[in-house]
Amino acid sequence: MRVLLILLVSVLGVLQSKAQENFTSFFEPEIQINYDVSPKYSHSFGIENRNIFYEDSYLGYEAKQLDVSHFSEFKLAETKAIGLGIQYRFENTFDGSEENELRIMQQFEWKNVKSSFAITHRLRTEQRLYASTTKYRLRYEFGLAFPLNTTTYLKTETETLFELANIQKPELEQRISAAYGFTVCSNTGLEIGTQYRLADYTQDLGHELFIVIGIEIDLNRFYF
Repeated sequence: MRVLLILLVSVLGVLQSKAQENFTSFFEPEIQINYDVSPKYSHSFGIENRNIFYEDSYLGYEAKQLDVSHFSEFKLAETKAIGLGIQYRFENTFDGSEENELRIMQQFEWKNVKSSFAITHRLRTEQRLYASTTKYRLRYEFGLAFPLNTTTYLKTETETLFELANIQKPELEQRISAAYGFTVCSNTGLEIGTQYRLADYTQDLGHELFIVIGIEIDLNRFYF
């Protein structure tokens, strides 16, 4: 309850401070199901829904898009892994002026686990395929996770994105996020977090705030 209150106060504060700027806020629930095929190979399936609840000084609720995805990961070592993913974004259904997107992802991740926290690095490339164009994106994420006890944790992440396309100038984006996670039952976890984005900050700066609630179901791992 304390975490929810902190998130609510933070959101209200940002909404008030950004009321006159290029600011949009989203609510994004998501669910992910993980399955280990072998000790080194695993895959996950996800579904995510993005909704606008604040835009141009207007407070409301409007569905923006729906994403479905699959990701496969292969461990190279205990702390290193490569991955390949695919995602389809349904956006035209909610806004006729937008195009649906097919996204292909390649990823390399390495971790450094300490006694009291874990450091994660993730390098990802993406090809975002639309009917009218293709966008190429490079992403680097740095994250810290702090276990509070055997069933709860805090984590914070920052990610830099660089995107190229023939219909736009190169775009840079920075994302900063924080989340609180805890177990609900033996193989299900719940994560509540917020993410702040500086979109296209070298040309047409946009401020975006996300409130994210995620459910993660692990078909192999039990928490108790």
